[in-house]
Amino acid sequence: MSFGPPPSPFTQSQRAAEERRSRRARVWACAALALVAVAGAGGWFLIAGSPDGSDPGVGNKAAAVQQAPDDIRETVEKRPRGAAGHLVASIQDRGVKPDRDQETPGTWATDSVLVKGNDDALEAVDIGSGDEAWRQNLAGPICAWTKHVTVDGRTAIVFKDKKDDGTCNQLAFFDLDSGKKLWQVAIPWKESTFGTPPNVTMTRGVVSSAWENGSSGYDMKSGKRLWERKRTAECRAGGFAGGKALLLRLDCKTSIYEPSRKVVAKIDPRTGEEKWRYDVAEGVGLVFIVSSEPPVLAIAAGEDGISDLISLDKRGKYRATVRLDGGHYEVDCDSGVIYSAVDDCSDIAVGMDQVFINSSEELGGSSHHTNRIVSFDLGTAKPVVKFEAGPDQLIYPVRMSGDQLLAFRTGTDNYAPFSLMSLDPRTGKEKAFFYFNVLNEAKSLTYTKFSDVVVENGRIFFGSNMVRGEVVKGKPVPQWLAFGVGSAG
Repeated sequence: MSFGPPPSPFTQSQRAAEERRSRRARVWACAALALVAVAGAGGWFLIAGSPDGSDPGVGNKAAAVQQAPDDIRETVEKRPRGAAGHLVASIQDRGVKPDRDQETPGTWATDSVLVKGNDDALEAVDIGSGDEAWRQNLAGPICAWTKHVTVDGRTAIVFKDKKDDGTCNQLAFFDLDSGKKLWQVAIPWKESTFGTPPNVTMTRGVVSSAWENGSSGYDMKSGKRLWERKRTAECRAGGFAGGKALLLRLDCKTSIYEPSRKVVAKIDPRTGEEKWRYDVAEGVGLVFIVSSEPPVLAIAAGEDGISDLISLDKRGKYRATVRLDGGHYEVDCDSGVIYSAVDDCSDIAVGMDQVFINSSEELGGSSHHTNRIVSFDLGTAKPVVKFEAGPDQLIYPVRMSGDQLLAFRTGTDNYAPFSLMSLDPRTGKEKAFFYFNVLNEAKSLTYTKFSDVVVENGRIFFGSNMVRGEVVKGKPVPQWLAFGVGSAG
């Protein structure tokens, strides 16, 4: 029996990621089992009427920023006229082997399709009819993906090549509406005992990938490699975060007995050149990149998860630290399911020069769970505004929509409906897009710490990161991989 290589600055972080991955899988499985045990049949239901008595057709005040087709999309959502939500798309799989965990990484949506990664395939259904739109079988399982999508509906994944000993080295660029693979390249990464799998992200016009021994950028239009960075004796590439800008986390050696030192660098996406570097304080074990522009880092200075958020200015200089100690606030970042992703943080959003996070859950009375969203100024780290979930409800930030924060609210008492909300950081006011509820079989997908949450074209979508096969009376139980809700009005 082999117990792997001796501890080193690079293997320590990989071992921690594997432990978090195993923990997440166990928690997810327990949550799924709890849902199976819920008595009574669930169902979709509608609640009619305007959510706040105002004109339901009014969107937020910020106009959509003019973007090029190869920009990373930043859609501004408009509130629908109807406040009743209904199922608009779902993807299920009956073929998951009993008692086997199957990874299902990646959830994307456009105005016409819902797309889901499912082991070694991409599957898409038509929004509205629910019919299969397309399916793209891959040479091996998906091993890295990005949440980013271009304005014209393209995204990138990395998958394993069964012909090359299952190495995670195939980078492909897809059109989400048609399922067409636009190009595919092999990245120079080889499986190794010490190696961290590649990650992938996108900025305007460029797809970038980082792996143990280097990183590179590829032109979106042609797939041509624009640049390549080699690993140095001191530092390896820990992973990219994209979007408006391209940031690279570097994991640098200190000594054989100490954890690696973390550095964050801004990279020119067209040339691969460094624009600036920020050295994270020694002793910080984990660093995630919550936002590339403005730069916001989530760090774990101890052993109890994310402890601080650090904001930087446009030159990479330190601005402020938001401390999360005391258990009053929660930021969950985990590279377990998405491998080497450095931007895998749930329930957090950045915009209006603020960062929006959750408070910890509280008990209000007898078993009445609630929480709130709190924002902090990125320049001063002082709290700015808070949004209460309300009795027997929990609320989670999803993303910015212009100058508004989109949030997902869920009921905890089996009576209060779920809802997609628009929150105004300037006034503290909130408006509902629509209300809905979910079948018991699909509720595990709404646990935001373990699932993808995507808001696009006035709809909210939920996608699993992992499913476990079940058999009842000799028949496979269909596993929910993803579903979407939109306004019935």
